[in-house]
Amino acid sequence: MMSEENVNQIPEEECSHDCSSCGASCSSRQPSREEMLEPMNQYSNIKRVIGVVSGKGGVGKSLVTSYLAVLMGRKGYQTAILDADITGPSIPKAFGVHSKAQANDLGILPTMTKNGTEIMSVNLLLEEEEMPVLWRGPIIAGSVKQFWSEVVWGDVDYMFVDMPPGTGDVPLTVFQSLPLDGIIIVTSPQDLVSLIVSKAVNMAKAMDIPVLGVVENYSYVQCGKCGEKISIFGKSHADEISSKFGLKVLARIPVDPEIAQAVDAGTIEGLTGDWLDEAADFLEKTLPVEKKEENGQLVIAAATDENGNVSGHFGHCECFTIYTIENGSLISRVTVKPEGGGHAAMGGFLKDRGVNVVICGGIGGPAMQMMMESGILVVPGMQGDVNVAVAAYLDGSAGASYESNCDHSDCPGHEAEGGCSCSGGCHGH
Repeated sequence: MMSEENVNQIPEEECSHDCSSCGASCSSRQPSREEMLEPMNQYSNIKRVIGVVSGKGGVGKSLVTSYLAVLMGRKGYQTAILDADITGPSIPKAFGVHSKAQANDLGILPTMTKNGTEIMSVNLLLEEEEMPVLWRGPIIAGSVKQFWSEVVWGDVDYMFVDMPPGTGDVPLTVFQSLPLDGIIIVTSPQDLVSLIVSKAVNMAKAMDIPVLGVVENYSYVQCGKCGEKISIFGKSHADEISSKFGLKVLARIPVDPEIAQAVDAGTIEGLTGDWLDEAADFLEKTLPVEKKEENGQLVIAAATDENGNVSGHFGHCECFTIYTIENGSLISRVTVKPEGGGHAAMGGFLKDRGVNVVICGGIGGPAMQMMMESGILVVPGMQGDVNVAVAAYLDGSAGASYESNCDHSDCPGHEAEGGCSCSGGCHGH
């Protein structure tokens, strides 16, 4: 009698060895790349995924990852960074993010930078940032998969994956588990790096991942007086590598103290250099994403108290001041009272009015979850005049967050339906 495992096998002499058109489950069958992909989180919609890799450490891979996300954000796209360099995470430091990641019933919530880039890194999960990650390969690889499938990313136009250096287990996991649209290889001018980059290119080709181009870091130092570019690390090999593999040199980044200072200070979003502008333009053209309608309306609802200030708590505000903005201009400003009580009623009330953003003081976990499910961004922890608060959001000095800032533990009346009835004492100020 034939064993169960041999029921669907084809005799060796009849096998064409073309698994793509064969449904038999035999020992020689190799899963397709699509079959190996980790499922995306059900509350995420990520349009483009770009890996940033290097053959060795210390060549500026995280810098390129961070600044490309910043530049694509300045172009009007929603960006995110998945920090897959588990044992050497540096993305949070570059953005000055030190708060811990939160979670709710939907999953793990990414931390949002000042200008709106979402990030997830193991440093956001550790008790202390300086704690070493003493994990073996399978656990590290599993963490990368979790960052993809269990993090509530929401709508993302371009996600950049900061990959660990080399061609080992974790880069292989990223290649196999995430739907990469392509990779960017970061290198430096030294001759030895050419060999290491070649290994990274060949690994990508073996995994059928497109190589979008090469970025050379530490390319030169520019004299502040005469403008001469000095190759302090020797002759560049970027053109040699690009010619060998038919790749494009996307950028040459200089040795510049301004870059190092911005990364060390956590202010990379304030950098204004043009070093990676061409690379960002290339990504926009090569991997296009349809932007949200630029002429569409932005509707902001500010929880408002009786004095015209931001209400201390979202769930029991007196009213909402709703601002309709089109092409950067204020079209209308109306004050409306919420209808009904409870988080569901409040979420429906705002969604029916086309609200995109809510500004408030304190907001609890259930209310935050309801806003997320309704596709509404929340800017919590705000105080003072509602007009000033809205202006702060529009100019980028106040940003959205997925983290609730009220646990109701000190609020009288929190047992009532709809959340606590506090008015300012519980929202973290």
